[in-house]
Parts: sequence; C-alpha cells; structure tokens
Amino acid sequence: MRRIVHRFFAACIVGGCLNAPPSDAASLRRTSVLHHSQVRLSDLFNGIAPDQDCDLGPAPLPGQSLTISAPQLQAIAQQYGIDWPDISDLAQATLTRASHTVSRDDIMPLIVNGLKARGVPDNAAIDISSFSGPVVAAELANNPQLSNIVYDASHGRFSAFFSITSDSDTQSFRADGTVSSRVQVVTARTDLPAGQIIGQADIEVAEVDSRSMPARAIQEPADILGQSTRQSIRAHTPLTSDMTSRVNLIEKGAPIILDVSSSGLHLTASGVALDSGAQGERIHALNPISRMIVVGQIIDRTRIEVTPGTAPTPADPRDLRSAGVKVPKNI
Repeated sequence: MRRIVHRFFAACIVGGCLNAPPSDAASLRRTSVLHHSQVRLSDLFNGIAPDQDCDLGPAPLPGQSLTISAPQLQAIAQQYGIDWPDISDLAQATLTRASHTVSRDDIMPLIVNGLKARGVPDNAAIDISSFSGPVVAAELANNPQLSNIVYDASHGRFSAFFSITSDSDTQSFRADGTVSSRVQVVTARTDLPAGQIIGQADIEVAEVDSRSMPARAIQEPADILGQSTRQSIRAHTPLTSDMTSRVNLIEKGAPIILDVSSSGLHLTASGVALDSGAQGERIHALNPISRMIVVGQIIDRTRIEVTPGTAPTPADPRDLRSAGVKVPKNI
C-alpha cells in the first residue's frame, strides 16, 4: 500500500493541471468510491470548478482502497491552487475502487446460448455450482464475453472461456460445469438369462439422467427386438448393443409363408426366403408358383408380411435356382 501511495503522490506532483488558477473554498472528501480508472482532483475535494478538475494518477485496483495522508493532501492542494480552509495535519482521504464479482447469473445466459448452438436441448439442466468469478471494476459488470465453449456430450461436461476487456487490459476466466437431461432408454423388464431371444414383453422404456446413460445404449425398442442376450441381464438394466447379438429368424432358402393384404383382403401364399434376416427386418422372397419376387418384413420364424404397395418383380434364373426351382434348359 505504501508503494501505491508513493506512486500516486509522484503522479500528482508531475501530473497535469499545472498552473491552475485558485478556486473558491473547497472541502475535503474524506471517502470516495471511484467508478473510473483514474483518481481525479474532484475525488479528493468538493467545490472544484469543472475546468480545474483533472486526472491525478491511477485508481486502486477493483475492490481495493488507497488512503491519502494529510501531507500529501496539503501538497496537492498547494500544487493545484485549492483554497482549503479546513486544512489539518490529521486529515486523510480514503479512495475505494468500486468493484463487482462476476456471478453465475452474469454468465449463465451466455453459457446457455453457447451450449444450445452445440446441440444441447432446451430442457437440459446446466449447472456451474462450483463457479467462483473474478473481481472486476464495477463499470465492467455487464461486459463479459464468451470466447469459446468446449462441450463433451458423451460425459455431459463443458468448459466455458470468458474475457472482460477494459481500456487498459483484458481479464480472462473460465467456468466448468455439467449438462444433464432426461433421456429414454430401453431396459430389461425382468431378469434375462443368456441366450434369451428378446421380445416385446422382455423390455420397457425408462427415463434416465443422460450423464448415467451407458455408451451404445439402446433407445428404440425396434432396434433390439428379436436379438439374443450375450449374458445374463438384471431387471431394469439399460440395454446396450454390446449385451445382445443379432439372431436370424429366417435363413436364406427356408420355406416361408407370404402374408399379403390388399384392398381389405388378406391372402397367404407359399414362398422361399432369398435372404437371411432377424425379426422386423425386410427380406426378399420368391413365390415359386408365380415366379415373382416380393419384399416383406419378418414376423416370426415362418412368416413375412409383404410390404403393401410394392410391385413384385420377375425372378431371374439365378434366383430360381437358389430357391430350388427347376429352370428349363434352352434347346
């Protein structure tokens, strides 16, 4: 503090306002709160004419104070022609730089906008509860700028980088936090043994915190129906693609039944699978009688539902042979 006072006093002696004309009687301002980066003559004395006021030296840092002793005040008054009738050897003036501690509320809108630009949903919960902001000059309280934001979506963590710029320098700081939301995942409804073919009755959809969602979690029931469990799975466990394996309900060349629905009519016909597939997948199948190929969705181990609106296509000799249909030889 002594160095600050000495530098301030030296700045006053060599500063501006030299040869200032005498003013009317002035009174000492024993305490002043500064909202600018320079100490002015009017911060020390009341009754200073506007054309006599000037900068004396640098203000204290935000939140800090500077005390000017009686000898320094007397020297300043003499140098700048201040008529100070109440001069006293006990007089002193304390100057405090107004400050503001950057709070969570100051930066949260910037963080929310930055995370939304990176795909974070509106209903996400954003937390920076451990944030401790820097102390800045009060006049800069509304000036934080978001420089960058780094978001790790897989772990729900982010780091936001800010800067506050004044006339003299730039102050940087960061805030770390978490992002969470409620997401839907497919879980086991009951305990599932290894080798279980998963059906609709074996699973349910539950909401979990996104931060606790395992990697490669299944979020759509259709993505896991008909698959086989690789291991035993406890009830209510979120299912992942690592826990199951694809099981073909129908193998290529297997005899199947074609379910055809059209214009309110439901027909069935015999067919032969031209592809292998799991439950819910679409495969090609041949009708050996009409020798036409259709596309249908696998319903179970013996049936496919022909996709409405798809036109059958003629089978070529290779398809017929793979389905076991005899092809006449050209003579």
